[in-house]
Formats: sequence, structure tokens, C-alpha cells
Amino acid sequence: MSVPARPVVQQAAFVGGAAGMRWRLVSEPADGGCIGTVIAVHAFAEEMNKSRHMAARMARLLAADGWRVVQKDLLGCGDSSGDFGDATWPAWVADVDDELARADAGRPVWLWGTRAGALLAAAALPRRPQANLLLWQPALSGAQHLQQFLRLHAGARIVGSGKASSSAQSPAQQLRAGMPVEIGGYEVNPALAAGLEAASFDVPADFSGRIAWCEVGADAAADMSPAAARVVERLRARGVAVATEVLAGPPFWQTQEIEVCEALLQCSQRALGPSAGASTAAAAVFAESAP
Repeated sequence: MSVPARPVVQQAAFVGGAAGMRWRLVSEPADGGCIGTVIAVHAFAEEMNKSRHMAARMARLLAADGWRVVQKDLLGCGDSSGDFGDATWPAWVADVDDELARADAGRPVWLWGTRAGALLAAAALPRRPQANLLLWQPALSGAQHLQQFLRLHAGARIVGSGKASSSAQSPAQQLRAGMPVEIGGYEVNPALAAGLEAASFDVPADFSGRIAWCEVGADAAADMSPAAARVVERLRARGVAVATEVLAGPPFWQTQEIEVCEALLQCSQRALGPSAGASTAAAAVFAESAP
């Protein structure tokens, strides 16, 4: 017999952060009986916008399961202070650190990272190495993620929509020289690019949480991407509990139209479980794919 979803309340507010205010939305059960905290760490640039609908639905579903879900726009993103060009990698990591410091130390905590948000979540783990990770199509190499983003510049120039530049340097060269560049309507700060380029997915040596790793593809029977499989194998060799699942659905973080992947929402609910006691049981149900 299914358990009725609990009523949910949502409260938005601006909270203080380094260099201004941050927009923050908290979704939680209306009766206040939270079983723990889920901190959303959003994707990079336009992928963040494409993922907002999925993130909003996931937040409400998890809140109905008893979780307190915190969604915050990082510095220069969404409704938070500053422009995208003001953002730096250390400032973004500090924004995630701030949320970890606010979370109830006596209850489970999950960092929920989407795409490049997985790199930020991993960078914040030293503050709370017992936190768990929920990963949605995680970016594993910041350098590769940045390179893919910079290709937008070349694509825009080819079709004639990019701004003309008198510089003979590529966007990557300009960033490494300390100059900001505009890519796809986003001005990228060299300090943001440097931090992203240096980031790679890993967890600290004292990490004691578990990882729910979700990838989306055209076929649920497909294997994980080779790069992801290698990372998962290394983590498991260290004794880290990693549960993986490949789900059939659209790549909602990059599609032209707003898309929803219902399988990913349901998979994430199973991974976290509807209560603190059920969370461990849910981990056993969550598929453990061999790399």
C-alpha cells in the first residue's frame, strides 16, 4: 500500500553571502518533521536554466518524502547578487559550504549535484565528509566541461552570431591570460574558469557517506559512460559505497525545449528513501551496476 505524500511548504528568502545576497528556496514537509537535509548544487550556465524545471519537481517530491530541500542560486546566478561575470570558483564553493554549515548536524545530509554541480559538491565535502552525494549526470572533469562550454564560442562565430573579437587568442587563451570572455551570453571570469578547469570529481580520504550516481541515456539497458565507470571502480576499490543506475530519458540539461525525465525523479526518491530508516533499505533496492 502506498503512503500518501505529506503536504509541502516552500519559503523563499534572500540570505547573506560573500559579496551580497543569495536567493534561497526551502521546501519541506508542512508538519516540520524533517528527516534530514538535501542541498541542491545547480549546473553551470545555461545547463542550470535547462535543469530548473526538473530541480523544482525533485525538490517538491523529496520534501513530500520528509526531506528539507534547499535550493540556492550561487553568486552571479539567477536572482542572487551580482552578474555571472562576478562569479569565481572559490565563491561558489563557499556558497555550498555555507549551506552545509546550516544543515542539522544530527540528521542525514545529501549534496545533490547536477552536472558541474557534482564538482562543486565534491569540493565542499571536506567541510562535512559524512555527507552523502546524489549525482545527476555528473561532470567528472572541469577542464573538459569548460572546453565543451567554450566550443559555444566557436559555434556562434561560425553561424555569425558571435561578437567580433580583435584578439587573435582563443577564449581559453584569453581566460588563462586573465581576461574575461563572453560565451553564449555569459561573461566568464578568469577566476571561475581557472577553478573549473582545475576541478575533477573525487571525494576526500575521510569520506564516509554514500553516493547515488544517476546517468540518463537513450536506453536504460546501456552501460555507464566509460569515464564514469572508471571513477566508480576507483571509488569502490577505496571502499566507498556507490550505487549506480542508467535511466532512459531525455538529456534535459541541454535540450532545446524543457524536458522532464520521470525515471530520474523516481530513481532519486528510491535512493534517498521516504524516511531516515528507509534510506538504508532504499540503497539496497537502488541498482548497483557493475562498471
